[in-house]
Order: sequence, then C-alpha cells, then structure tokens
Amino acid sequence: MLEYLYNQRPSGKITLGLDRIKQLCKMLQNPQDSFHSAHITGTNGKGSVTRFLSWLFIEHGLKTGSYYSPHLSTFKERILVDEEFVPEQMILNVFNDVQKMAVQMDQMGEQFKPSFFEFTTAMAFLIYKEMKTQATSIEVGLGGRFDATNVLRPEVSVIVTVDYDHMHILGDTLEKIAFEKAGIIKQGIPVVCGESKKEPLDVIEKTCEMNKSDLYLIGRDFFYDNTKLSLNDNHFDFHGKREFKNLKISLNGEHQFLNASVALQAFLVFAERMNLKVEEAAIRRALEKAKMPGRFEVFGKNPTVIFDGAHNLPAARVLRKTISDYLSNEKLAAIIGIVDDKDKRGVLSQIAPLFDKIIVTRPFSHRAQNPQETFEIAKQFNENVDFEIDPIMAYEKLKQEGYETIIITGSLYLVGYLRDYITDGSLEPEWSIVR
Repeated sequence: MLEYLYNQRPSGKITLGLDRIKQLCKMLQNPQDSFHSAHITGTNGKGSVTRFLSWLFIEHGLKTGSYYSPHLSTFKERILVDEEFVPEQMILNVFNDVQKMAVQMDQMGEQFKPSFFEFTTAMAFLIYKEMKTQATSIEVGLGGRFDATNVLRPEVSVIVTVDYDHMHILGDTLEKIAFEKAGIIKQGIPVVCGESKKEPLDVIEKTCEMNKSDLYLIGRDFFYDNTKLSLNDNHFDFHGKREFKNLKISLNGEHQFLNASVALQAFLVFAERMNLKVEEAAIRRALEKAKMPGRFEVFGKNPTVIFDGAHNLPAARVLRKTISDYLSNEKLAAIIGIVDDKDKRGVLSQIAPLFDKIIVTRPFSHRAQNPQETFEIAKQFNENVDFEIDPIMAYEKLKQEGYETIIITGSLYLVGYLRDYITDGSLEPEWSIVR
C-alpha cells in the first residue's frame, strides 16, 4: 500500500484546486458529511491545536477522529481514532475502496489524478465514517483554500497563526498567506483565531464579515495569563467563553499556552453548537494528556535528547525562546538538518548561535539534496560546526563527546528518523520507502 501511495501518488506533487477531492469524495458517497468536525489551519501551531482538540473531544465522551500531517515515523500516525492507531485491516480495506475510485479518475486524464494527500484525506474521511466517529479534529495540510481537507463543513474553523512559510505556493506577503488560510472559512461557521498581527487580521476579519461568520479573537474574546513554565509541567489561567484557573499542559514552550487557549475556545464554541455539556474535570484531563511528538519533546537522560521540528523561521524563533525559558544555563549540542525549500539562513540565524557544538546532517527526504549548503550557512552563525551526512553517525559522535543535552531540530523528517533510532533502537521499515 505505502509503495503505491509514495510512488503512484507522489507527495511532492501539488496541483491546486478542490475538484479532484470533491469528485473522489462524491464517488465514495461523501464520507466527510458523516461526522462533526473542527478544521484547523495555521503557519505554526495547527498540529498542537488539533491534538488538544482531539483530547477535549475524547475526554467528553465522543468517539474522535484526528488527522495530522506530516507523520514522523509511520503513515499510521496520520489517521487516528481516539488518539490510537487504526487497525491495519481497516486501513487496507479503505485503501482498496479509495484506490478503485482513484483509478477511475486517473483514466479521465492527468489533471484528474488524485495526489498523495487527496488520496490519504479521502481514506481518513472514509475511516472516520466506517468507525462511526462523532467528532473529528482535522489539520490542514498546506494553506487552506485549496487544501484537500477543505471539503469539510465543520462546526468551527480555526486559524492559529499566519506567518511566512511555503511562500512559493501561498504568496510572499502576510495578506496573501492569510487569504489562503482564510479560505477554510465557511458561510455562517464560527472562526477562532490566535493571530494578532494587523495585516493578516484585516484579511481574516473581512472574510468573516463576507461569510457572516462569528469571529473569536485572541486578546479580545479570549486570552490566557498567570503562566508558569516548567519542563512537562506548565500552568496557565484561561479566560474566554468560560474561565478556568491553573490549567496544566504537558506540552512545552510559552507558545503552547496560545495553542491550548485557541483549542479550548474552539472546543467551547463546538460544544455550544452541539449542545454538549462541558466538564471542567474533562478539560483538565484533556489538556494534560495532549502530547505532540517532535515538539520540544524531552527524552531520556545521559544524554537528554530534545526533539523539535523548528522547520521555518517562526518555529525557529519559538525554539530560541523555549531554550531560553527552560535551558538557559545548560551546555547544548545540536544536530540540524533542513530541507532545501525552507529558509535555511533565517532558521540558522535564530538557532545556530545557541549551541556549543552543531553537527549538520541530511534529513531523510527527497527534498534535502543539498545538506552541504546548510553546513556552509551554519558556519556563518557558529564557529563549532561539523558535517556528517548520516544522521545516526552524527548522533553517535555527539554522544561520544559527552554532551548531556542534545537538541535535534530543523526538518521533521530528521526529527522523526532520529526519534525512531533513539527511542526504539531501530528504524520503522517505512523509512526504506522513498519519501
């Protein structure tokens, strides 16, 4: 199945438009209409918000689907039910159903061939229908307006943040990027937004007005304060549709207070629309249970390894702040790999000066063909930089040099690859398939 998806439905192929996914879903009898959903986009934070929302649904007794991209180690991470892997036989059955329809569409011409993401999105929707989910938390893959997930009509739409990323597709100004993300806003469907910069907000507010959609803004309609940071034990107060004191989240970084608050406000909007009783104890359990692999995730001792996929400039700024908040006095080493279509100079300017030692390596991705370029840029921001093309060799070298804290960052492909090796002692067989 995966050989087919990666090679026959290549993930690097992006053809804008919703016609293919609409047709594919129609041929599958529109499974996306069988469940209620929250639809989440944002330059950064959308994965964490999706996870928080999923747990909020689960802890309120709803059978819950959640959809993520990209995955770190295994394809199964993308499509979860109650935050657990879907049985493999179910995945294979649904794959066969979608493939039959996709092949029919292929015969209509090149422009009708469903892409990797369209195919997997249809699989997710069909799985959620087959497994009778009641609520789903659906993360946008890229942008919003033309993303395959945008065939949903959710109970609430969420725009977490708007910043510079994927500019070759989404546009080179914040207004253009906001326009693409605001494309998930539907007529009469409320919107929760965690962005506060004027340029994108003007676009989002105008789109909400055009669609007669209520807009809940951070800093105006909901906010958080009284924050306390400690590794894996972070606390804040929330003020919005309801007020909650001293909520705990396990996810690390000050930015996670924003993500948790956006998710909580979106959940309260969802609950109001669905006449769902809100339980404070369930909210507390959900926020604490939410974990996000590869987002300032702390593992082990001697060395302590921190996995963080700071893959663009805004995420690199967040990583710099998070290191300052939690690790300001520690001696740190890093393994960094960045794919070629990212802002390497921007990312490295933020994080490279933070480390006593850096080894630059190659992420395990077809989008990382020039790691030597990353190495040359890194040397401009740090005097102690080595190059090792093999990520595992890079990690073993740093271990031998006795660093007590190693941060693995840059591409999520690198984070996922080394996370497998370090936490499990082996690699998922899927790494042998071209990504």
